[in-house]
Amino acid sequence: MKLSMRVVMLLTLLLAVSAAQATTRFVSAQGAGQYTTLNAAATASASGDTILVGPGTYSTGQINEASKRLTWIGAGWDQTIINLNNQLWYINTGPGANRTSIEGMRINNPGNYIFYVVNNADSITIRRCWLTSGYDQVRVASQGGRGVSVEDCILAMSSSTGSEHISLPDGNYPTVVRGCVFADIQAGNTNSAFIGGASSGTLEVYNCVFLNERLLFSLNSAGGAVIGVNNLFYDWGASPSFGTYNAGSVFDYNASSGPATLGTDTLHISVNPFVNYNTAVDFDPTASNLHLDPTNGAAFVNTGHPSLLDFTDGSRSDFGAYGGPKPLVDNGVANYPWAINVTSTPNLVGAGTPINASATGRVGPAY
Repeated sequence: MKLSMRVVMLLTLLLAVSAAQATTRFVSAQGAGQYTTLNAAATASASGDTILVGPGTYSTGQINEASKRLTWIGAGWDQTIINLNNQLWYINTGPGANRTSIEGMRINNPGNYIFYVVNNADSITIRRCWLTSGYDQVRVASQGGRGVSVEDCILAMSSSTGSEHISLPDGNYPTVVRGCVFADIQAGNTNSAFIGGASSGTLEVYNCVFLNERLLFSLNSAGGAVIGVNNLFYDWGASPSFGTYNAGSVFDYNASSGPATLGTDTLHISVNPFVNYNTAVDFDPTASNLHLDPTNGAAFVNTGHPSLLDFTDGSRSDFGAYGGPKPLVDNGVANYPWAINVTSTPNLVGAGTPINASATGRVGPAY
């Protein structure tokens, strides 16, 4: 069908108007923004909006805004802390919710999942978040969720019984995981890092660190292949195993301290390679430092896959979450300028008198 120039111009104008209507909404626990709760901002939002969630601790119920593509940006996981209170954060109904993204937050939900991608929502990105829950931090399977990317996140499992960090989508949709830390913080766990069925799509895992995991892959051998590169597997749980996965999977430049490392160009971790990680307490977010130790971790520095280069100096990237090409960002600082602290010196003259104020801000690196 051939469109007239008038129709083309009208469609272009409508698209421009739609883009111009996108709104940035501010949430502040202290009342400095338009909203004090995430739920209020989500309800008021329209598809395409950005919701900025400032420093503070938020207690929230279920978030479920179907067919809305929203961009959520927190001030970093040390500043923006969200307690879901055993409720779920749904990313619901594509194509309206496609390309939703969440970053820069710490989200706790000890008795339930965190993110539930459902009803054909696709191309979802969860980035620079610290997620702690008793069940899946990201659940995409079973309710029609589609492709998802998880980048530069800490995924901590607080349950010891039969859960997984990420459940893969059915329908042959892909999952990409890059620069993340997977940590099981319960002794004697029976959890797995990834679970998927016969119709799961490909799983790509780059530059991740796995700590105290008993089982890495609980995948159907008929599902999509796994591609795993530049990963470190350390401090395994009881009866450790890489598990089940498609025979056509490709593993290259990985290192393990427990079961024999999968794939080619493998390394063995003989001593604790991190600046500070105590195997007696597993992952301790207040003390663990998973940067590679210059001595004990030297074998994993500048020795990653030759095609994955460190963007800062062009060398081969390191293994693990702080390797690259783009390393995990401490505290999950978003690529958005945030004022973290404002100090004022009031003039004791009276109302309406100007005061001197100074602010401390920060912004994360670009993607």
